[in-house]
Amino acid sequence: MIYQSINAAVLGCVPHGTGTLLDVGCGGGAFGAAVKARLASCAVTGVTYSEAEARLASQSLDHVAVADLNQFDPTPLGQFDCIVCSHVLEHLLQPQQVLSRLRACLNPGGHLVVALPNALFWKQRLQFLRGHFRYTDGGLMDRTHLRFFDWDTAEQLVREAGFVAVSRHADGGLPLSRLLGPVLGPAIDRWALARFPGLFGFQFVLSCEVVAVHAPAVTGMAPSSMLAAVAS
Repeated sequence: MIYQSINAAVLGCVPHGTGTLLDVGCGGGAFGAAVKARLASCAVTGVTYSEAEARLASQSLDHVAVADLNQFDPTPLGQFDCIVCSHVLEHLLQPQQVLSRLRACLNPGGHLVVALPNALFWKQRLQFLRGHFRYTDGGLMDRTHLRFFDWDTAEQLVREAGFVAVSRHADGGLPLSRLLGPVLGPAIDRWALARFPGLFGFQFVLSCEVVAVHAPAVTGMAPSSMLAAVAS
């Protein structure tokens, strides 16, 4: 299966002045293509574990590499103004180490944008209350998820990797809020997400910068030969 998704909340966090962007877990390139449509001069590099996804992504992105995200050394890919990790870190064995390695690839003043599913979204809490902890083929309980995050541990993840979250927000809303109309419904959702992000948000989006002083990034986890360029 080829992953193709445009996360609007993440897209909105990409700074307007971004000239180079790295999409980690780029899938078939739909998100990167959306970035290029929004920022015509932005050069987008994608990384995926899938040869099939890479072939598709190479049709719209400037450069695509195939790598095992658990082990790859991203430094041969170059430096970037923005790095995006949208719904990919929860699939990795050591997401903190991956973020630490990516830190070395950010240009000064660059941004990291992270999106993570909320393991304690209200719908999932109802399943827990019913005594259910069941993996599915998609969504919050996707069977390929290895790590689970809540509002606090999402921020902890980026902090321990050497970043500071300069902004973070939750996407989602109250059940049945759409029945309240086009004005009141969204207003209630905004209030609920601001007051109880860990309950009513299905995903967390964090915009991060590198902490000024931090231990050296973890590098050398895998030789650059593990990166197979599919398009340049």
